[in-house]
Order: sequence, then structure tokens, then C-alpha cells
Amino acid sequence: MDSAVSLTLLRKVLNPENIFAFYLPYKTSNEKGREHAYMIAEFNNIELTSISITKQIDNYFNNENEPSKLRIGNKCARERMSVLYDKANFHNALVIGTSNRSELIMGYGTLFGDMACAINPIGELFKTQIFKFAEFLYIPKEIIEKAPSADLWEGQSDEKEMGISYQIIDEFSYMYFDKKENIETIIKSGINKEHCDKIINTYNRNSFKRIGPTILQLNV
Repeated sequence: MDSAVSLTLLRKVLNPENIFAFYLPYKTSNEKGREHAYMIAEFNNIELTSISITKQIDNYFNNENEPSKLRIGNKCARERMSVLYDKANFHNALVIGTSNRSELIMGYGTLFGDMACAINPIGELFKTQIFKFAEFLYIPKEIIEKAPSADLWEGQSDEKEMGISYQIIDEFSYMYFDKKENIETIIKSGINKEHCDKIINTYNRNSFKRIGPTILQLNV
């Protein structure tokens, strides 16, 4: 849905011939993802190009002994972005981001993968706001109602992987980061301490994803 919203926003300000959309599946991607990718492209009157990343991913892991889903997922995310930056270079274009604020707070994304971009039009919006925005933009209901997922393997779900719902992440984040409420007040509002601790710990642990690389400062 994030990609659908970003694409639709682009279409509001650019002509179709200036937008280059790509569907980049891996062999374990859900077939529904393909259907929805073409659906949102048609909705915006945009041509969609499909490029499989299966061959290069499998070739990389060919001699590995049962690589984890996490390694394969991160490699896929970075390969997708590698393709997008190459296509951007070819078209003299910019890569548009699709990471929402909830994901950025949780660090739920792959550094130099799906988190990479030149411009991110939705990075200040919580996921729950993205749902409302998608409705406002009349994005097809099938896309809005689908469980958020990077679509790298069957049954993958953002909320399952994070172990917490977007609703709780967003409610906590709004009170804690925006309203500057203390933890005691947030717990009284109905969010339990375990969830508060989980979000704060995850936010701190993944802080490196929200800043540029540390550069050694030399005093010469």
C-alpha cells in the first residue's frame, strides 16, 4: 500500500511518461502482489515493467547451506534497490521512497535496500495515516485491505515480523515523540508497558538506520 500511495502521489504531479514503475518479484513472492502491482499501475495509467530478481539472488546463495529468511530478504531488498538505481540512471530519474514513519521509527526496513531513495513523499506519515490517505486517494480496496508485507515469501507480514501492530506503534509514537508524554501517562491511556518498552528499545537499537554513516573526525 505504501508503494501504491507513493505512486499515486507522483501521478498527481507528473505525466505518465515521466514515471517509471517496476515490479521486482522473487520466486517466493505472492502472486497477489503481481496482481496488485498491475492494478495500481492501471489505476494511475502508468506502464509497469516486471523484472524478476530470482536468478541473481539464487546465484548468490547457490553455495550457501540453508541461508535464513532474513538474509535472503535483506539481499532481495538491496537487489531491488540496485535495479531501481540502475533504471533511474538509465532514465535520468530519481528513486522515490516508500517507507512510512512507523517503519522508520521501528527501523523496519533494510539499510540501502527499501529504505534507500532520493525523495520520500510519505516518510512523515504513520502507517495508520497511510490507510486513511489511501482511501482519500481512492486506491483500490483490495490493496488497502491486504495485510502490509514486503512480499518476499508466502505469508510474510509486517506486523507478524515486528511482533506488534501498527495501531499500537502509531498511538505510542504520537504520544511519546510528538506530544512528549511520559511513559506513565501512556500506560494509563491503555498501552501496556511491554509494548512501550518494545517500541523504545527497537527505536534505540535501530537508530543507526535513521542517520548517515559515522565519519571519523580527524583533528589535523
